[in-house]
Amino acid sequence: MKIAAQAIGMLLFLVFSQSAAFSQSSDSIVKINSDTSYTEIHSAKKAGWMSAALPGLGQVYNKKYWKVPIVYAALGTTTYFIIDNNKKYQNYRQAYANRLDSDTLNDTEFMAYKTEDLRELKNYYWRYRDLNAFLFVGIWMLNILDAVVDAHLYTFDIGNNLSMRIQPSMHNTSMNQHKPVYGLSFQLRF
Repeated sequence: MKIAAQAIGMLLFLVFSQSAAFSQSSDSIVKINSDTSYTEIHSAKKAGWMSAALPGLGQVYNKKYWKVPIVYAALGTTTYFIIDNNKKYQNYRQAYANRLDSDTLNDTEFMAYKTEDLRELKNYYWRYRDLNAFLFVGIWMLNILDAVVDAHLYTFDIGNNLSMRIQPSMHNTSMNQHKPVYGLSFQLRF
């Protein structure tokens, strides 16, 4: 677990050092209102730090409330599997140690298993416990990344003039005037 804690710390350091290097020059976006007063609207750094401190807080800051249950469901599911796999790993590890101990009094619960089976089961749950721990860290990082991207796109204007149209088309080529060529036509409007 000491290595996992160091890995989490290193990942957090890398994410935030890179986001600071590539973020906007100021911490917030400033909007000029019609009454010529300045109002601070949104900060991507603030959203990132809030999500790093408490998952889902950056999404609340970005007013994307529907994402918070998804974040907590993903983190809760991986936490459940970490705890469950760790419990099973500890049981099989102890049974394997008891089997190697050659003391038949300690080996009562897993008598039906061979020694090799106990070792394989111990390694299986160890591997999946660690995999779920990395998955937990990955979900936490995605939570931070989502908050930062949403904060950057918070003031992005999606007006009525922005559209894309895809439709089938038929063209005559200069080489073969008698056979039309069928395809798709893409039209972008800004």
